[in-house]
Amino acid sequence: MRNRIPKFMRVAALAVLSAAGFVGLRAFAQAPATDAIPAAPPGGINASKLPDTNGVHLGMTQDQALTVMRGLYPGNLLVIKKDKFDNGQEWITSLEGTAAETCNGQCSDLLGAYFSSPPNPPQVIQIQRHMQMAPGKQPTMEATVASLRQKYGKELTSTKSGVGVIAWAYDEQGQPINPQGPSNFSPADCAGGGAPGVGPLSTALPDLVASLNRNLCSRNVYVTAQLGAQSIQGTPVVVGVNLILGEKSLTFRDAVATKQYYDAKQQQQQQQQMKNAQQQKAPSL
Repeated sequence: MRNRIPKFMRVAALAVLSAAGFVGLRAFAQAPATDAIPAAPPGGINASKLPDTNGVHLGMTQDQALTVMRGLYPGNLLVIKKDKFDNGQEWITSLEGTAAETCNGQCSDLLGAYFSSPPNPPQVIQIQRHMQMAPGKQPTMEATVASLRQKYGKELTSTKSGVGVIAWAYDEQGQPINPQGPSNFSPADCAGGGAPGVGPLSTALPDLVASLNRNLCSRNVYVTAQLGAQSIQGTPVVVGVNLILGEKSLTFRDAVATKQYYDAKQQQQQQQQMKNAQQQKAPSL
């Protein structure tokens, strides 16, 4: 495997997001370091219980996500991005779809699903969606917030992330939670960022786990929506929505598994090099 951070650890926002962009990720609140790794739910993740947008759920397998995305974005509307290990094994890193043009370039609906890395079976760990509303079809702020609440439940009461930002948090069984932390901790900052705190693959495994545990955003499941608004005849309407969903506990576990896999491959290579050296015959004198 290449000696760098896998793509799923540095998931980038879709390049086609509006210039306003998504809410900037602030410094993540820190907690005391431990060696605990978040345990998966009994029986594994049930993606149908986790948040979704447009039918693409966090925790979906690669095949499940492909089926949904191909239905939403047929033909060349869907871009499938891949990476590969040094041995040639390929895996899908992301699926990025663009809705068919229906508004003469005045609106857009873009959806990206990002996968965890092998050796664990790839699952959706982050989803990004950007919607730009067509003029004359911009919903009111009131209607948009009501729709979000109907889909994701009651939002967290304090996000500390600015005007127009709404956030939700869940455990890995899809139950709403209200994560707590110091004054600089905002759950609204947690959905993005891939795996905050993950360093180079040269980082020792205990240091990697401790770094992830210090970051309060490295556990649980988050959804954050940023609503761009303007006033039309005194009524606030939504001109754009940026949505990020993140499965951070799954990201944590897969980051550790990837590190363990990388370490094992490195050790195997070193052992083979030592074996080859020992098998070399002494030179004739």
